[in-house]
Amino acid sequence: MVRSIALWVVLVLALAAPACEDDRPVPKVAADASRLKAATDVFWALQNLGFMVVKDKPNPTKHGCKPFEYLAQKGPAEKIQARFRISVFECPSAEKATEIVENEHTRHVDALLRDAHEGGVLRRQALEIIVRREQGQPADTDGLLQALGNM
Repeated sequence: MVRSIALWVVLVLALAAPACEDDRPVPKVAADASRLKAATDVFWALQNLGFMVVKDKPNPTKHGCKPFEYLAQKGPAEKIQARFRISVFECPSAEKATEIVENEHTRHVDALLRDAHEGGVLRRQALEIIVRREQGQPADTDGLLQALGNM
């Protein structure tokens, strides 16, 4: 009996796991139609969304895309509403960015970040954008990902 229940639990979890990935919001703007074509576009988009944005030293990359790192914060230093670390990689082409974003490892990282409402990975034109929440609420993360996905 216990063994039967355990099998049912495993089956239900196995069937539920893929369903979690399918109910993520789809960006309103297709990646290839996005207004975000360069890292500076992401910087100004964050400014327009009400974030104070500063550049940070990016980590080196091995995949041939130029890295940029931004820290974006809403609210004054004494009472931060939300703070994000945003890595932007300018790739030589949209195809290269797609290859990186659709890579199995990147998709796994994206799923982990989104499931925990801590961030996510987006492709906009030839950009790979990785958003990671450092401070704030899960709704702040979802809102930022949706806003960037709609540009």
